[in-house]
Amino acid sequence: MKIGDFEIEMPDPPLQDPHCIAILKPWINVGKIVLRRLGKMYASERIGKLERPSKFYDFTRYRPEIRLRGDVRSVRVPNTRISYARRPGSNDLVLLELLEPHAFAEDFNDSVVDLVKALGVTRYVQIGGMYDSVPHSRELSVTGSARGWEPPEGFGNVSIGKSRYQGPTSMTSQISERIFSDLKLETLSLMVHLPLYLKLDDDYAGSARILKILSELYGFSSRLPEVEMGEKQYDQVSPAMLDNPQLKEMVERFERETDSDTSGDPGSGDSASPEGISLSPEIEQFLSDVAETDAGTENDGSDSPRG
Repeated sequence: MKIGDFEIEMPDPPLQDPHCIAILKPWINVGKIVLRRLGKMYASERIGKLERPSKFYDFTRYRPEIRLRGDVRSVRVPNTRISYARRPGSNDLVLLELLEPHAFAEDFNDSVVDLVKALGVTRYVQIGGMYDSVPHSRELSVTGSARGWEPPEGFGNVSIGKSRYQGPTSMTSQISERIFSDLKLETLSLMVHLPLYLKLDDDYAGSARILKILSELYGFSSRLPEVEMGEKQYDQVSPAMLDNPQLKEMVERFERETDSDTSGDPGSGDSASPEGISLSPEIEQFLSDVAETDAGTENDGSDSPRG
């Protein structure tokens, strides 16, 4: 079935009051890990993708990949992909992996809105991560907004409010706005704030933080592999700070700012971009070593989202 620019195999029977959980790639991989965990947890099934992704994507920027399975050779073409998962007696899930378009973004957004409508989605949840002046030694801050419904009081220790961010964004940011204003559906956005001095390819602590919040909404256990994997990642940092006084000083400053923040809005301070603070060559090398170590160990567990 054709829906906008998507080719979709509609679920049969239809989904039950589904919530759509959407991520945007190739930004920080927090969302990708979350969707993979949800997909494993609820045995999700792929139902569609863009019919002609080259309309939207520059394949010199998003490179196709050659893959081998046994003696079978194939080419994996970058695409936006849609899966669904059934949850007995509750809201089913639509898992939407948005790949940011390079061209025809308006057509892309139209197709996503049409898809959400066709699948009967009742709430659109957008999750992601950003770098900020936060320490790895405290619970990671999560900010967000909810429209068309009221989250429970104290929900996930999330700072719910109106975003005051101004600056560059993705054209796909219009999707949530249109889903709320045009389709009159409930929306929720969740953004986990990650330590700007740790640029991990896959930040499992950030993913675990989002998964714990979603567990409150959807009633699954928060005892997940990502929790332990995130703790192991961040545990590498504190011992190394003993030999890196500048990094230690930075982290302690972030800790003081976090502990003294009484505004309840982690995003209300002077959030810095990764380029906003100058690090010494020694610290840069340390951070590179942490990331490389993580890349070499992240697949050790059989429950790893990459597995």
